[in-house]
Amino acid sequence: MNAPGPARRDPLGELTANRIDPEARLAVHYALQPVAAVGQSLAPKAPDDSQQSLCSGGPTRWLGTTAVGGALRAGLEAVRLELQLCDAAGAPLASLPLAGRTLSDALAFLRAELERRGQPAAALVLPTHPPDFPRHTIGDGAAFPRDGAAARADLARLFAGTGEVLEAVRPDPAIPVRLWPHHFDLAASWTAGGASVGLGFSPGDEGSQGQPYWYATIDPRPARPPPLVGGGSWRTSGWWGAELPFSRLAPPGERREQLAAFFRSALTAARAG
Repeated sequence: MNAPGPARRDPLGELTANRIDPEARLAVHYALQPVAAVGQSLAPKAPDDSQQSLCSGGPTRWLGTTAVGGALRAGLEAVRLELQLCDAAGAPLASLPLAGRTLSDALAFLRAELERRGQPAAALVLPTHPPDFPRHTIGDGAAFPRDGAAARADLARLFAGTGEVLEAVRPDPAIPVRLWPHHFDLAASWTAGGASVGLGFSPGDEGSQGQPYWYATIDPRPARPPPLVGGGSWRTSGWWGAELPFSRLAPPGERREQLAAFFRSALTAARAG
């Protein structure tokens, strides 16, 4: 008789609070902006602006788009709030702890490291976002916090766990899972059967009163959206789509299957039209 294998890890971990500390969330959101700046300023522009997006570089790390001829990219270790300049494979070449430093310091670090490698860095500027980008004193010149690592670790677990589920439910492994610096959401998007489909996760925003949630968007809307499973519901206020708030998550150990079932039920609605 074969011995039983190890229990399948629930990527959403043992998180129980239905709200990430907003200061930790906003600190990471702002720390992503210098990373996005390298792709936005120094990489070719993509039709969907994905040159400013990021991809996973590990459980607590995010990497920006390769730039300057595909040789360099920026990265962020989210728990330590460490800004990095990396090679194309994501290996750090230089790093700057952001605690106690400002966005201006972050840009100065990246410019200096790029110039040290013979790359023109005068064009490096932060991405410009629409007016709904959240305001914080960091954006007005305040320093990044020195505390909050535990809350940032919870945030990283939510993103990493969601990323694993999105990679499992996307219909094609070539579909990228991207972290977007504007709304600070992790998403996979594609076109299926004439509909544009997006599956994603937000760690909280004004519309959710700061509560993390998972979502699905479908365009055009299905004429008769079917019931969703996994605790999801159709949202009609503010934006239209499927929504699963953190407060409806199953107990730890059951969340991976619940989230996958929620996403798949939204995909069924997209295919049904």
